[in-house]
Amino acid sequence: MLQRPHRRHRKGPRSRAISTARRLFGPIADAGATAYARSRYLPKLIALWPHELEDQTPEGCRRILAKLRSALRAERRRALSGHWSYDLNRHLGLLSAYKGELAGLSRIER
Repeated sequence: MLQRPHRRHRKGPRSRAISTARRLFGPIADAGATAYARSRYLPKLIALWPHELEDQTPEGCRRILAKLRSALRAERRRALSGHWSYDLNRHLGLLSAYKGELAGLSRIER
């Protein structure tokens, strides 16, 4: 059985493009994560009920993280396929919100 090499070890134009994107947009997402305010930014990115938005428990954070992960996956698929509805600003917003929620969850759990 032939095994495919792990993605991190692949060489080629796509791996260079991914590392370039991380280098360029990583700091932007990190800056967005530090300025992240759930009640302000999250309703614009994913559909949430008001009680989900106000839920500050670890379980509530995990549910929001799962929704953000799903939205990020869909946005990534749109980007890779070159779909007309892909929006870089939405993608960066989702990534910033994900990193902000992850930081919030680690603060709550400590």
